[in-house]
Amino acid sequence: MKKDLLLRLGVKVPNEGARRFAHWIQHQPVGALSKLLRRTGIGRISMERMMSGDIVPDAPLAYQIFAATRCAVPINDWDAKPEGGWFDRVAPRESERRAA
Repeated sequence: MKKDLLLRLGVKVPNEGARRFAHWIQHQPVGALSKLLRRTGIGRISMERMMSGDIVPDAPLAYQIFAATRCAVPINDWDAKPEGGWFDRVAPRESERRAA
């Protein structure tokens, strides 16, 4: 069985970008998170800090995440208030509908 990195989520959702990123990861096959981190050059510690809200990805990195997730994590969502909890349904955005 192939293992993947574990995603650690805090009690509080820091922003909508982290929430959408967690949702995207949750619905991917095993190995997708590791592949995304290698492709974007994000280190595991940086990813954990993004998910906790300690850091917000800069525009180039946010764009890489946007592209790697096929538009599931819009760039501006990293600066937006969360629209729900970690496991609440994530409504598709217009950019996701166009990309599908």
